[in-house]
Amino acid sequence: MEAAGSNPTCGRCRAERAPYTCPRCHLRLCSVLCYREHGSCARDFQNRELQLRLQGQRADEASRRRLEEALLRLRELREPGDEEGQLGLGPDPEPEERLWERLSPEERKAFQRLLDSGEIAALLPPWEPWWEVGCPSPHGAALIQELDPPCAEERPLNQPEDPQSEQEAPQPSTHLETRKPLPAQVSNSVPAVIPPLASLTTAPISPLVRFQLPNVLYGYAYSLALYNGDVEDEAGLLPEFCETVLDVSGALGAKQLYRSVAEALQSALQAVSAGRYPACPLGDGGALRAVARILSGENQAKRKGFSLAALGHLARLLSRGRRRVPAEDRARVFGAKKKCDFLLSWVNEHEDELTFLALEAQHECQAHLSALREVGAVTQALEKMWGAKVPPPKKTLIEELD
Repeated sequence: MEAAGSNPTCGRCRAERAPYTCPRCHLRLCSVLCYREHGSCARDFQNRELQLRLQGQRADEASRRRLEEALLRLRELREPGDEEGQLGLGPDPEPEERLWERLSPEERKAFQRLLDSGEIAALLPPWEPWWEVGCPSPHGAALIQELDPPCAEERPLNQPEDPQSEQEAPQPSTHLETRKPLPAQVSNSVPAVIPPLASLTTAPISPLVRFQLPNVLYGYAYSLALYNGDVEDEAGLLPEFCETVLDVSGALGAKQLYRSVAEALQSALQAVSAGRYPACPLGDGGALRAVARILSGENQAKRKGFSLAALGHLARLLSRGRRRVPAEDRARVFGAKKKCDFLLSWVNEHEDELTFLALEAQHECQAHLSALREVGAVTQALEKMWGAKVPPPKKTLIEELD
């Protein structure tokens, strides 16, 4: 917008003095305000000026070379441990990585202590086990559901699986990968078809099989609670869940046999301690109570429903997790999945055995809680006597003098 020699009236407000002219339509204007209200001419002029200014600022070849040399020197001066992302030169890191980088060393150590002790579970939203609410589906889905179309994980148990699938290496997941939604399955659904035991084995069934069931259910309930129920994602915690189940349940991970419910459950408790796993997030005796609850079923008429649901859910998780575990562990996970299939058929035909197993599990839970209370009382008395959580240093009773 430029000044003019004569002073005609303003084309916008009709002011007597209009010393400026629009550079596009040559309308006479009195002020900047009238020029801005002039409409498209003002906007087009401003855009054009901006483009010309930006074009004038484009670097020539020499400037680009100087910029590249400066970036190269900056990269060489970086500390060896620095990452590209810290200087904005590499791809954007994951949100979790950015959060971790913002933590101080003390904050990282505190976070790691929460992980190691299991106390981090208190920071997570409370997880409600499906066996406590009966049916997790909001519409009250049935415990045994028809799956349409049939899933490869839930074909008849006596049908052989493709051996080539065992050789397939797990495909790593990247942050660029779009994860497919998981199938809409509730945790308490089981295959509609459960083959009879006679189709799985011709050998007589050992009476000790019944004692493997509480051990397997303990491994399932503990591991599910440990990971807050978030185990459906194959690229997430599913491999860790499978590893934990096989570590805790000797019946699945080591093919152990037990001669009583107490022995089976104590074996699982000792495995948790030996594996240095944190205490069960369900509380003292929480996993034991879960075993008794699952064995008891929804009611007397549907006693085997929860046991079938738990075994069916565990079999599906192991089958899917087998593709994600290391190659040397796949045979072990496959064997655990087949054990779950066998126990499915056994429970389906021996519902009357579950009453005894549930009562024994309840008794073991009560005994465990009673022992914990006794240990707590003794510990509290000792700490009161010591005046601290640790005993005072021993005093020398006899001192030899030179």
